[in-house]
Amino acid sequence: MDYKQILDDIKKNKLKKVYLCYGSEVYLIDWILSQIKNKYVDKSFESLNYIHLDGKETTIDNIINACETLPLMSDKKIVVVEDLVFITSGKSGNSSEEKQLSEYLLNLNDSTCLIFTIREEKIDSRKKIVKNIKKVGSVIKLDKIKGEELKQWISKSFRKRGKQIDNKGIYYLIELSGYLESKSNKTLYDLENEIIKISNYLEGRKRVTNEDIDKVLVRSLQNNIFKLVDGIGQRKTDVALSLLNEMILENEPIQLILHMIIRQFRLILMAKMLEKKGYSQGIIAKKMGVHNFVAKKVISQSRNFTTKELENGLKSCLETDKKIKKGNMNDKLAVEMLIISFCNKIL
Repeated sequence: MDYKQILDDIKKNKLKKVYLCYGSEVYLIDWILSQIKNKYVDKSFESLNYIHLDGKETTIDNIINACETLPLMSDKKIVVVEDLVFITSGKSGNSSEEKQLSEYLLNLNDSTCLIFTIREEKIDSRKKIVKNIKKVGSVIKLDKIKGEELKQWISKSFRKRGKQIDNKGIYYLIELSGYLESKSNKTLYDLENEIIKISNYLEGRKRVTNEDIDKVLVRSLQNNIFKLVDGIGQRKTDVALSLLNEMILENEPIQLILHMIIRQFRLILMAKMLEKKGYSQGIIAKKMGVHNFVAKKVISQSRNFTTKELENGLKSCLETDKKIKKGNMNDKLAVEMLIISFCNKIL
């Protein structure tokens, strides 16, 4: 179940007794809590009707006592328990306490809404406590938002600050920020921070351009690799080497840079082969396990190389990796020579 369910419950004033909100998008966890707080908690009685407990430090008795105390001058009391050890995957606590809390959930007061928040991507759904939460409430997974939803969130975030951005700018911002990269730990908080910086940079201007985004955004490693490979594809040795040096100055490890270059050329070769078979961009993205933005980019980059160049290039990448690991060549020099070879088609 996604976060829209709990928002609908808030809107209809039909909060369930228990919620378990978990996932990597901590921005949404905090936003949901703020929506519940704004709707149900009078600031004058906040200390009595809104209780926040650290699940790593509190006891089961504390949680139960917080839930048992009736709300003051309100229909609802909100109890939030963050990162309770019994729920997180692969972790266990005192079994008797876990059983006690699990059974208590089935008899929770109607006047209490108990919310467990887990800032991790996984929970152990086999646990009795999770099963009981599902019986009397809802389990909400909060992943990164994507597609039209992400596009609208970005547009709205700029409008709140009196700025405007078109669809092309939104896609460029998403790509450059690295928010949707498969291994990225960036959240909407990071994206919001970039939006704030861009808006402040514009000062009196309203419309956001790609040039503004370029000047303000801190590029992700993945995006720098895209640009480096673009430089190689266009045989612009100076551009590619300049980007390499920028990444090194930003303290990116050479071995990681090389790993990302190898990964990028593997994706390009895969995209080239799949496109030859007549697959669409969407199908190519699914088969490669990447986002549509990445698929579009690598398909475009694949047109700068022949299949033979890509195959030979990957072999050279792996040879370079071996030389570095065996200490036969300085890592920076080895990667520079690799880039020069790519650009000059001497692989």
